[in-house]
Amino acid sequence: MDLIEIKKQLYKQKPISNLLYIRKGVAYYEAKIKIEVDSILKDKSIFFEVPVSDMGDADFTSIMEGKLLNRWISQSLS
Repeated sequence: MDLIEIKKQLYKQKPISNLLYIRKGVAYYEAKIKIEVDSILKDKSIFFEVPVSDMGDADFTSIMEGKLLNRWISQSLS
C-alpha cells in the first residue's frame, strides 16, 4: 500500500491514537488502520511523534481521535 492510499485510509477510518510514552520533550503515539493485503483486511500500526513544543496550551490525552493529530501522522509518513 502506498503513502497516498494510507493517507486516504486515515481520513476515511478516523482511527483512535494512543499515547505510548513521552521522552525528552516528544510524545510518541500509535494509530491503527485497516488495510487490504491480498483481499484480506489487516491492521497496520502507524507510529508518530508530537513534539511537546508543538502542543502549546492544547490538551493532549492518552487516547485521542486521529483526525486531531493528522498533521503529525502525515508528517511521519512523508
